[in-house]
Amino acid sequence: MEPSHDDKLVAGYLAGDLAAFEELLARHRIGLFSYLRSMVGSKEDAEDLLQETFLRVIAALPRYRAKGKFRAWIYRIARNLAHDRARKLMVAGAPLKLATCNSAEAESGNVVFDLPDTAPSPRDVAMMHEKRDWIESAIQDLPEAQKEVFVLREYVGMPFKEIAALQRRPIGTVLARMHYALDKLRTELHEERESY
Repeated sequence: MEPSHDDKLVAGYLAGDLAAFEELLARHRIGLFSYLRSMVGSKEDAEDLLQETFLRVIAALPRYRAKGKFRAWIYRIARNLAHDRARKLMVAGAPLKLATCNSAEAESGNVVFDLPDTAPSPRDVAMMHEKRDWIESAIQDLPEAQKEVFVLREYVGMPFKEIAALQRRPIGTVLARMHYALDKLRTELHEERESY
C-alpha cells in the first residue's frame, strides 16, 4: 500500500526535514481549530488546545505507525485534550459554555459568509445573523456524540470511516449518529419556520 501524503510528511520530519512538519501543520490547522472550537467553547481555549495538540503530536511522532490514518490519529489527540479540559472545568465547578458564533464575531471578520456580489440590505444581514446564530445554537444542542460526528463531517470534511476510527466506534454507529443529528436539525428547522 502506498503511504499517504501525511505519512510521507511524517517520515520526512522524522528524517530531519522541518518543512515537512510545517506542511503537516498547515494541512490540519484550520480543520483542527474548527473542531476544537466546536468542542470547547472559546477561541482562546481552542487556540491553546491546538498548540497543545501539536506539541503532543511532535512528542508522539516517533511512536506513530504509518498506516494512512494520520488525520484520525491527530484528531484523537485533539479530542482527548478537549475532553480532558472539559473534565477539569467540571471538577473546578466552572460552567461549560459551548461555542457559538455571534454577530460581533461575524462583523469582526472572524466568520466568512458566502454572499452574492451585490451588497445585502441591513435587514438581510440581520436575518442572516439570526439564522446563523439559530443554526449554531441548534448544533450545540445536539447530544455530544452526534454533534461531534456532524462537526467533523460538515465543517472538517472528514470521511465517516475516519470519524469511526477517531471515536473508536463501528461505522454503522457513526452513520446512525449523523442520521439522528440531521433528523433533529431538520425537525428543529421545520419547527422554527412554523413559528414565524
